[in-house]
Amino acid sequence: MDLEADRKAFAEQGYIGPFTLWEPEEMTAWWKKTRKALLDPANNARKAFDNPVNYDRHLDIPELSRLITEPEIVRRMQALIGPDLLCWRTEFFPKNPGDSGTGWHQVETYAIGEATTGMLEATERSPEAPMELTAWVAFTEARKENGCMRVIPGSHREWRYDEHAPMKWNGAAKDNSFFGYNYDDIKLDKNWDPDQENVRDLEMRPGEFIIFTARCIHGSNPNTSRRQRMGFAIRTVPTHVRVYGGMTEFTEFGHHFDLDRHGCVLVGGQDEYGLNRMAEVNAWGRPFQPVDRLERTA
Repeated sequence: MDLEADRKAFAEQGYIGPFTLWEPEEMTAWWKKTRKALLDPANNARKAFDNPVNYDRHLDIPELSRLITEPEIVRRMQALIGPDLLCWRTEFFPKNPGDSGTGWHQVETYAIGEATTGMLEATERSPEAPMELTAWVAFTEARKENGCMRVIPGSHREWRYDEHAPMKWNGAAKDNSFFGYNYDDIKLDKNWDPDQENVRDLEMRPGEFIIFTARCIHGSNPNTSRRQRMGFAIRTVPTHVRVYGGMTEFTEFGHHFDLDRHGCVLVGGQDEYGLNRMAEVNAWGRPFQPVDRLERTA
């Protein structure tokens, strides 16, 4: 694990990877087992959110609880944004045969849709590091034909969208939309065409992952194949970031989300700020195991 090379690549591109977490055969077997747990009605009764989006299932599925603290992922994140990390959200990204591509988008505070205030608020700022990272893990094959992610390398250095401008949800996921929100409506330069940039398709085998900042403009291809693509996003922030500050609920993608059962998980280092409600154990009473602090070296 060459963390210094990761830092240099990330500074240039806004993302790093793909890296291998597990070999394809291991991931395929693991996903088959985990998928059964997700479909178990007993587990569904413990979901962190009662909605079809399936946010935060790491809080009630032990296999996902372990995944978010995998050192192969957490160490790289620590090298990029600091030793003390919280997982504030996880979510699934299925793309079934015939599904449209996900339109280009760029966020940082996660002010999405009608919201004008974000879900993330940094209490400290570093010009060298973003305030959030996402690890996108491929549970299945992710190729261009079945809807792999695509990015515009280096786009994290410039805002192309007004994240805090309100958008109307149109109730359908169409090409050039972000699950029903059209980011074209909030482009700062209406004449700018992201498809004319140096677009990179991030193809991955099962068990591989990438790490990126959501400020790096990203989207996905349509699924023109007969195979489902399934990805899993692990979203992290440094412990100095306030998550869902003052919110008890929110509306997004046409669904209502109640935060009564939400809690951040310490996945790396220590939490010396105490800004956020924490989840100490999963639904089975097993404690989350954060990765030790990684002290950044020059």
